[in-house]
Amino acid sequence: MEKKIAVIPYLSFNGNCEEAVNTYISTFGGEILFISRWNENNSGMSSERIGKIMHVEFVLGDSRMAAGDSFDGTDVNTDIKLMIHMKTETEALQAIAILAEGGTLLSPLAPHPEPDDDGCGSVIKDRFGFTWIITCPNPAKW
Repeated sequence: MEKKIAVIPYLSFNGNCEEAVNTYISTFGGEILFISRWNENNSGMSSERIGKIMHVEFVLGDSRMAAGDSFDGTDVNTDIKLMIHMKTETEALQAIAILAEGGTLLSPLAPHPEPDDDGCGSVIKDRFGFTWIITCPNPAKW
């Protein structure tokens, strides 16, 4: 059985994601494919997040990439996360189970907050130390 998936590098920023992505696009060429922002309803009452990037997908050359302002530390996190869009919830759950073996399930598969709630996501640190973001369509929306 042949599976064709794309592994998408995911960059995390502490508030300057939009500036960074625009710099990369102006330097290398590319375009933004999708962008959503933190707002009053999804920011967890943190005013520093409002208006910042919750999630952006973009293309640089032939490479699809993603990023967001994570606000999960005081320093910029330059560790790359690997993101894969699965076609179904079942495929996503299978991938999550395999990656979590000997690793750590950081967040179970759950709907994204608005306005990204047409998708679900899970974060796993595998036994090799790499962090994966596994996504799929939100079955409640399709």
